[in-house]
Amino acid sequence: MASKLGAIRAITSVASAALTIALLSTGMSTPAVAATPQPAATPSATPSATPTPSPTATPSPTSSPSPSPSPKPKPKPPRVPRTFPVIRGDHGPLVTKVQQRLVWIGLLTKTTGVFDAKTVAAVRSFRDKWGFYGEPIVTAAVFKRLDVLTHTHGQLPKACLTPKKVICVDMTQRVLRLVQLRKTVLTTDARFGTSQNPTVKGVFKVYRKDVRHVSSLYKTPMPYSMFFNGGSAVHFSPYFLADGYYGASHGCVNIRDLAVAKRLFRVTSIGTPVVIYAS
Repeated sequence: MASKLGAIRAITSVASAALTIALLSTGMSTPAVAATPQPAATPSATPSATPTPSPTATPSPTSSPSPSPSPKPKPKPPRVPRTFPVIRGDHGPLVTKVQQRLVWIGLLTKTTGVFDAKTVAAVRSFRDKWGFYGEPIVTAAVFKRLDVLTHTHGQLPKACLTPKKVICVDMTQRVLRLVQLRKTVLTTDARFGTSQNPTVKGVFKVYRKDVRHVSSLYKTPMPYSMFFNGGSAVHFSPYFLADGYYGASHGCVNIRDLAVAKRLFRVTSIGTPVVIYAS
């Protein structure tokens, strides 16, 4: 039996060798021997991490052609109003407001919207009159005083708006106006009495005129006097010219501009109304 098995192995070996030689001679490769199948791996208890899918680029849609939109207008930046102080060379609505009040108080004749030389002179006069000493500029405090003094917006009492000529005296504004045919034709600074010797308010008439009058009571000169109430008169005062508003009258209406006093005296007749009030 063993001899038979040995003979079979020998024959098989010889046949396999012969087959290999034949295949090599014809250029064919030796067939691969099938691998012994391996048992499947047992899955571990810990689950493996789920792989994160890589992001897929979304294709951009092809847009249909459309007309280009017109650009939106750029909004205008808000205008910053001019603030105080208002100085020479400034212009704009605030300057116009200042000028309008200077017109109402009799220091300007018109508004221009420009802080020009005439406005500078008017502001200087106003500041000196009301104790705001310094440069002729309009600060918030100066404008406030100017605004308060002109709260009537230039409107005069009815007694000053007769068709006749009227001497109209505003004790609040410290101003005397000559009003003719309802229009102011002359404006000048005025000074009044004290609490001990007050200037009386009311409607009066000029009853006497005296170019070189001297007070019999106080022995002081009263040039170009126009008497309207007892010993009270509208007249030029050299003391008012020298001292300004540091002094006061004894109940009269003082004028410190000599040229204006002369003009007023010349155009005023006996019987001309004198209206003294506080605005």
